[in-house]
Order: sequence, then C-alpha cells, then structure tokens
Amino acid sequence: MYRNVMVPTDGSGFDREAILVALRVAERCKAKVRLVRVLSAGSYFGMGASADGVVVTPEALRLEHDAALSELYALAAECRNMTDAEISADLEQGPIADILAGYAKRNDVDLIVISSHGRRGIARLSLGSVTDSLIRGTTIPVLVVKPKASYLTPEATKEFHHIVVPLDGSSLAEQILTRVIPLATLEDAEITLLHVVTPSEGGFENGETRLPWWKKKVAGAQAYLSRRASEIRLQGVATTIEVVVGEKIAEVVTDYARKERADLIAIATHGRGGLARVLRGSVADGVTKSAMSSVLVFHPDKALERTRSSSSETTVEKKVLAVV
Repeated sequence: MYRNVMVPTDGSGFDREAILVALRVAERCKAKVRLVRVLSAGSYFGMGASADGVVVTPEALRLEHDAALSELYALAAECRNMTDAEISADLEQGPIADILAGYAKRNDVDLIVISSHGRRGIARLSLGSVTDSLIRGTTIPVLVVKPKASYLTPEATKEFHHIVVPLDGSSLAEQILTRVIPLATLEDAEITLLHVVTPSEGGFENGETRLPWWKKKVAGAQAYLSRRASEIRLQGVATTIEVVVGEKIAEVVTDYARKERADLIAIATHGRGGLARVLRGSVADGVTKSAMSSVLVFHPDKALERTRSSSSETTVEKKVLAVV
C-alpha cells in the first residue's frame, strides 16, 4: 500500500484535481501527501537574460521565493482542513523534472499524482517534458489525473470505479498489476484486463486475409487473461476480461476505455524503448496523451523484468500473446 504520495504543484489552481485525488488515496491508506513546488530561476518570471538585457535580480528572486512559499503553505493548510492525512509542503529550485525525480527518490515516494490541466509551470508541461521525464526517469507509478468536466464543475475527485489494464502476456506488462491492485482495493474498483489482437500477428498473407485468422489468437488471449484474472480475484478485486481485435493499439485501448466509461487506464511502459513486443515506442505515450480518462503509468524496474523474463513461460503464451 502507499506510504508517500507526491503531488507536484505550481500554484495555478489547475492542479486541484490531482491534489484531491491524492488526498483521497492517502487518507484511505494512511499515507503522507507531499506537496512539492519547484521554482526554476527566470522561467517562472518569464525573464532571465535576454537580448534586451533583462535579468532577474536577487531581490526579485527572493520576493518570488517568499510568495511561492506563502502560497504553498496556504495550500497545505487548506489540505489539512480537508483530510486527516499527514501533509507536508516543500519548495525546491532547479530544473523541474530533475528536481522532482530526485525529491521522490530521497523521500521514498511510491506514487506521483499530477494533473493534466494547467496553463503554466508544472501543469502546462504535465503531458510534456515533466511527466514524460518522471515516467522514464523513475520506477515510481505516475498517476496523470484528467478532469472529466469543465473548469467550473470538476469531477476528477470521483472514485476510480472501473480500471482498464492492457496486457500483452509479457512479464514487463504484468508488472503494472502490482501497482494497480492496491489502488483498485482502496477505490473498491473493478479491473478489466484488456488484450488487443492485431492483424500484424499473422492475419495477412500475400495481401489477403486468412480467415478466420483471429480465432486461435482470441482464444489464446482469453485463456491467458482468465488465468491472470483468477489470480487478481484471489486478492479480493473484481476482475473481468476483454479481447478486442484492432490495428492501432493505443486507439483501441483509449476507445474501449471511453466506450466503457472507465475512470482509469493503468499501463506499463518500457521507458525509452517502449513496451516489449507491440508496446514499442509510442503506444503507452499515445494512451497517456489521448485518453479521456486518467492514466496510471508505470516504468518497471528493468532488473526485475529481466529476472522474470528468464523464468519459464508456456510456449502457448509466448506465441499467442504478442499483443498490447
């Protein structure tokens, strides 16, 4: 279960959905919420050195630091009025992504919650370099919270009742399960294990489809997902399975989540190389950026993945399950 939940904030107010989700999760598992704001010299002023010779003076930096610290402490006080969870607030300075990753490591953070909405600072970059760097540079799950409604009527604080988890049969992809099951338990959520069968698995030959090419693939995928679902149910989490045939995996996953009104998609990523087999390159990234629901992204520990990969797997699973 979670012990330290980190929430990057920029003081804009657009990160409130992420903060509310973090407070809910932390209160349920008696975790500590760490609010972290990072000031990057010059960038938050929009000044720095320029062709016109405009620079940030030490006095201006001090005033900005004091103002940011005051806002951060006020936010922490407001959070304490809303929850029994322990709240801390830290103001850091330096390159945003690097500082956040270092802070998370030093403080044994086991969940990072960040909002996808905003206009500046952390929030503006949440689906860009900052979140991307956090996902690739740490083995800490990153929960990207996406509000489902307008600015005036946020709904992101709603519990995650339905979680979609894409699996491809690889040990790397399955590592997301150890991260999402605790969250599903806290939220009393149902998990749907999703497997995407693609024509690239051997459905075409000489430009023609060998019908019914997909039947054995679907049957094999269903058998695999059923085994994983049984294991999850033993941990007290309601679990269903779904096999979908499609070509563009990221689109299939996000479309399925949208149609089923899922609250969260939980997916593993290989970091720089992308998920093993089909989740190579941009699939996890595509899901994170295009999904209407919130997304839990996890970059598994490579050493652990190699250890698991060396363990025995059935020949059927190796041949059949080269999907998502």
